[in-house]
Amino acid sequence: MNTTKSAAICLWAALTVLTAVIFATFIMKNRVQDLEKELARINRTISEDIKTIHILKAEWSHLNNPERLRNLAGRHSDLSPVKAEQIISYASLPFDYEPSRKMLARKNLNDMAVKNKELRRLAKAQR
Repeated sequence: MNTTKSAAICLWAALTVLTAVIFATFIMKNRVQDLEKELARINRTISEDIKTIHILKAEWSHLNNPERLRNLAGRHSDLSPVKAEQIISYASLPFDYEPSRKMLARKNLNDMAVKNKELRRLAKAQR
């Protein structure tokens, strides 16, 4: 009876292990199928993105065509070439900013000197 009992225990243990292996294989098979579906979806997305990039590059090259841009600029902007009278030096720009009190005092003295010269010129012109 002892050998029959041991054989039955071994049989049940073998069946349990076999069932566990079959169940694990089934789970692994389903996981692999899910991963294959995900891979196929990712590959489709990549393929669609490559097609979209190709289309966008074609549109970009059309939109940046120099001849087309030249025609649009001529049609929609009223720009004309710069005239010589429009160019001035940096020093002639009217800046209100004075970095120090000394510069402000010099400016005031220069303004007074200019006004005095103008007054003298007007006084001489009236005589």
